[in-house]
Amino acid sequence: MSKVLVISGHPSLEHSHANKAILEELQKLLPNAEISRLDVLYPDFKINVAAEQEKLEKADVIVWQFPVNWYSLPALLKKWLDDVFTYGFAYGTDDTKLKGKKLILSCTTGSPEESYQYGQAQNYPFTDFLNTHRQTANLCKMDFQEPIISYGMMYMEGVMPTEVLTSIQERAKAHAKKLVERIG
Repeated sequence: MSKVLVISGHPSLEHSHANKAILEELQKLLPNAEISRLDVLYPDFKINVAAEQEKLEKADVIVWQFPVNWYSLPALLKKWLDDVFTYGFAYGTDDTKLKGKKLILSCTTGSPEESYQYGQAQNYPFTDFLNTHRQTANLCKMDFQEPIISYGMMYMEGVMPTEVLTSIQERAKAHAKKLVERIG
């Protein structure tokens, strides 16, 4: 069985509806997966590079679980990536430590899927925003898997009806199940 490492990049998972529900369901479905919560480990943004690289080396499948922030990674996950994916470890030599490992992006957006089209609110297909991550995987000789994306996963308490929250929680569970299938 593959060793699965999930890097949770939500800046405040306790305040999340979608990402928190995805990770809770994932933990039930894949109890042996290691879930690494960056918000708990590094609230000060001081990443323990050696510890993170060790976790990555042991993993066969790496999942980045995150809410999309301004079309990209949340700041803490980006800082983790910048600090941990170093020359000689992640890229730059023939014998990198990430070579051949599967990378799966598992992300949520606040906007609905139809807004990610030319001429709509987000103006581009969402997959266009993932090209930098695809190239990161390519540079690191990782096996970039088809991302798992759930759209319209934002709930604003007191502004939106509770039915929206119920829908988000149901779709989050479905997202986790799809992620488990992708992991294999």
